[in-house]
Amino acid sequence: MSGNGTEYERKPTTVLMGRQCNAIYHEQKINDYKHNPLIEALPDILTRKKVIELLMETPNFVQDEINESPEIRIHLIQQIKHHFIQPMPIHLELEVKISTMIRTGYVGRNPVSPLYAKQFSVGISEIFRGGYDLEKGNILGNRSTATNFSIIGISGIGKSTAIEKILLLYPQVIIHSDYEHNGIYVGYLKQIVWLVIECPFNASRGSLCKNFFMAVDNILGTNYYKQFVKARMNESDLIDKMAHVAALHCIGVLVFDEIQRMKRGNEGKLTINFFVELHNKLGVPLVFIGTYSSIDLFTPLLATARRASGMGILFFDRMEKDKKWDLFLEKLWRYQWLKEYTPLSEEMNELFYHETQGITDLVVNLFIQVQLLALSLGKEKISINFIKRAAETNLKILRPTLIALQTGDIEKLKKIEDLKPDWVDVNNYIKEIPESVMIEGEMQKEHENALSNAKEFVQYINFAQSLGLSKKEAVELVSEVLEKESNDSQSMNKVIAEKILFPDRVGRKPKENKAKNKKTTIEYYLHVIGLKVLKEKKPLEEELRNLNIIKPFNEFIG
Repeated sequence: MSGNGTEYERKPTTVLMGRQCNAIYHEQKINDYKHNPLIEALPDILTRKKVIELLMETPNFVQDEINESPEIRIHLIQQIKHHFIQPMPIHLELEVKISTMIRTGYVGRNPVSPLYAKQFSVGISEIFRGGYDLEKGNILGNRSTATNFSIIGISGIGKSTAIEKILLLYPQVIIHSDYEHNGIYVGYLKQIVWLVIECPFNASRGSLCKNFFMAVDNILGTNYYKQFVKARMNESDLIDKMAHVAALHCIGVLVFDEIQRMKRGNEGKLTINFFVELHNKLGVPLVFIGTYSSIDLFTPLLATARRASGMGILFFDRMEKDKKWDLFLEKLWRYQWLKEYTPLSEEMNELFYHETQGITDLVVNLFIQVQLLALSLGKEKISINFIKRAAETNLKILRPTLIALQTGDIEKLKKIEDLKPDWVDVNNYIKEIPESVMIEGEMQKEHENALSNAKEFVQYINFAQSLGLSKKEAVELVSEVLEKESNDSQSMNKVIAEKILFPDRVGRKPKENKAKNKKTTIEYYLHVIGLKVLKEKKPLEEELRNLNIIKPFNEFIG
């Protein structure tokens, strides 16, 4: 044990790390934001379109990968978990809140303001002892512009992931070295734009303070923990030291994750008072992330600290079963690494919503589990049965939570703590892969490989069949055309039609058993063309010429 008696408590802490950069200053359009290096060094305020562009992520899907071995495809399927991110309205709302609270929080903490340097000469502790006036100003006359808000939702719904994605749009540390305004200079300064602190499992408020110093040390390479954390320090003293570091590094927003862990026995009021003091002394915007069980902690906190009520509570809820849900599932459904593409039916849509209640994280993981289950059983197709089996195996433990969500029972949700789905380990699926699949996986028939998740491919096959080919012949022909052609769908249909209707013209040997039906096939095809031009109100001659069925008159003049 070291002399200060605290080193034995110090354990490595996981900290979200962002990028660090040198300050580049941007001219501001909003008067309150002008001539403030902390704000001018931030990225420009993002449009909704830009936020969607930055947050959206999709897996790298290559069509030929469906021909890989089951063992390889198990790993490919796992990509969906980390690379399928579709921004939802709540992500856009979160981005606006974070963007606003960081900037407005900096308005009252401008390094080129005379008050900024004065607070260090007077002393942070002395300022605290001086209290606040009716306008919430301290003894220097400076008024905090920091606001708080809370994010509530069931465990595993994606609250922490969403806030992390938003924070990572900003650099975590901005290094200032030379800034001047009205004769006031800002020297070397490491600005911490955002910092995430995970609440300790032991619900200790002192441990939470210590986690703060460890997080700052991890990011900046400083030694504040050793410098400020001493034996027998009370929580109030630790908060004073936190405020000093927060002021020194101009922290933009402080995020407390897993806040429900801070509910300990009958100490609810003490915890509330602790966070009120933390807010008042730090003068930094605070974000609290927790489950429904932490509502009882948030409500009095927001009521007690009036300044904290500016942004209120944001409920991170499940998706409603509406058009947004349909679009989300349709986009996810494209990423099938099974040999036979399964279109998304209405029954499957309904079943997925029933089993996940629109919780996006559960939807993505269930989709992965369904594919892994099908693959492990040697079945190269998604089915209703596989969806039900995967849900029963993986989501059974979450059934009470999902029922509470379905019925809107908040009291039940408050009692549910940190339930995580019991997802089947990927290694279990590898063990279940049938030996025949492992041996013969590389020797599947070509037409089975061709039945992929490309909707266009299926449409081409259907088109070829409508012109008289069997399914096998259609698959062979479309596969042959796709290897040689890379045109748009209209041109592809034209090539396919020519190969079927005019095999001699394109150098393709006609099938003998189809010759007797050629006249009927051509008549049917012309009938289809006729319906098409009537629907699109186009001249028949133009469409026939586009399909090379007729030639311009001048080609026959000598």
